[in-house]
Amino acid sequence: MNSPYDIETIKLIDGKISHKRNIHPFNEFNYNCISILINLNNIKNKKKFNSIFSINKNNMFSWCEKDHGNSKDHPLDWAREQVSKNGGDASGKILLHCFPKIFGHVFNPLSVYFCFNKEQKLTALIYEVRNVVGGIHSYVALVSNPEETHFTNKLFEVSPFLPSEGDYRLKTKLTNNNISISVNYFINNKIILNAIQTGKIKPLTVGALLMNIIKGSALPGKPMIKILIQALKLLIKGAKYKKIFVFNTHKTNLTKRV
Repeated sequence: MNSPYDIETIKLIDGKISHKRNIHPFNEFNYNCISILINLNNIKNKKKFNSIFSINKNNMFSWCEKDHGNSKDHPLDWAREQVSKNGGDASGKILLHCFPKIFGHVFNPLSVYFCFNKEQKLTALIYEVRNVVGGIHSYVALVSNPEETHFTNKLFEVSPFLPSEGDYRLKTKLTNNNISISVNYFINNKIILNAIQTGKIKPLTVGALLMNIIKGSALPGKPMIKILIQALKLLIKGAKYKKIFVFNTHKTNLTKRV
């Protein structure tokens, strides 16, 4: 059986996202989506994956290296530097899980880098978080056990409907056929928000991409549209709105293991 780390270039993730808000006003939702898993080591200098998926250029579907990391260096080099700064080893493969551009539009609330050493051991994770006003922040977690959960203080404003304080419990799992990413937000050990993304790993083919357009899983700007719809629902329910500011930092913060 092949290792889940033997991805040649790009795989398709046929997935689902669910959110549950556990404070007043209560709210929950879920929707189908597609995402991609990219081998950053093998993507350099490539311009096209298939007839409708391109790299660093416009197409029906695409991925652009400038949408990640510090927007200057290649994400592979950037990720290795961040892990090294935190005392880790990312000298092997680095896989990036994110949303693709669809007709030139993309919003990645959370991208996750799976970082390995030369022995193909998972050694670190990078959680790259964006907010709707253009801010970006990254959290680095060194890994000793792939099943462990990491936690970090909340250091970045994501939602105008949530408090500034609290902490995150983060867990990811990558297998031969599936991926899952779980983000739980707590304040004083009380669960405030659960966010989970799961999906099946499949070949990235023209047929699979077109089928997801037909099913409605692959629509331009779908994550952003969903966020705006839920924001409107929260306002109608009486949620308090606070202004959040653009905050860009590529200084990462080591999360602790539990």
